[in-house]
Amino acid sequence: MISIEHVGIAAKNTVELKDWYVRLFNFKVVYDNKKEMPTYFLKVGDESMIEIYPAKNEIDNSNLDKTYQGVRHICFYTDDIEKENKNLIDNNVTIIDPLNDNKKGVKTIWFRDTEDNILHFIQRDKKLI
Repeated sequence: MISIEHVGIAAKNTVELKDWYVRLFNFKVVYDNKKEMPTYFLKVGDESMIEIYPAKNEIDNSNLDKTYQGVRHICFYTDDIEKENKNLIDNNVTIIDPLNDNKKGVKTIWFRDTEDNILHFIQRDKKLI
């Protein structure tokens, strides 16, 4: 069996980005290498993680949208998208596409973290798997 263990995010400021994910979504730090610019693993849900590690090169993500070539977003499933939407708004998170409910029972919100990485919440009436 193959599954996704973690998604890596190279960050300009690993501490600030880690703090943002922990504060907004209550992700749990499960690894901290305690270096000057630390690498962290954050537990997301049951089994997946996000790795936040120091970037050696910078790009301007703010000009890129979700349709550019390459890995463009991380999507988090939620069973309470209205709560997550309020949390994003209350914390002045940059919303790309506001809360949307399509005719097939899929609700989405697209937004950016503090380093302009594209993120996305989804809630489905019926999960795909």
